[in-house]
Amino acid sequence: MPRQATGRSEKQRQRQQRYRARLNAAAEPETAELDTAAAMAVAKLVIDLEQGKAVSGSKDILDRLLVAAVEALKSRGYNGRSAGRLMHRRLTWLKESFKDPEASWYTKRGIQL
Repeated sequence: MPRQATGRSEKQRQRQQRYRARLNAAAEPETAELDTAAAMAVAKLVIDLEQGKAVSGSKDILDRLLVAAVEALKSRGYNGRSAGRLMHRRLTWLKESFKDPEASWYTKRGIQL
């Protein structure tokens, strides 16, 4: 949820608004949208694997991708077991939201409202 503007950081808020307006004008996604798109692609691969539609060798690539993601989180000091569980839960949410193209921004991120 966006915070209410208090006026304390008005210059930064206006700079951020201009930045987002430029992105919108150029139809350029923000980082969060890029991250979600990449995660959705992984979720699509999981769906294809479950349905037997994936290209041969896809499971190995997916396994290496997920292990590398968890290892990257571990190298930043996060608990590997928790990171793996959260990764699995995130992919499950994305899998379900991928099946529903009308899923909201919140649903794609696993936020239950």
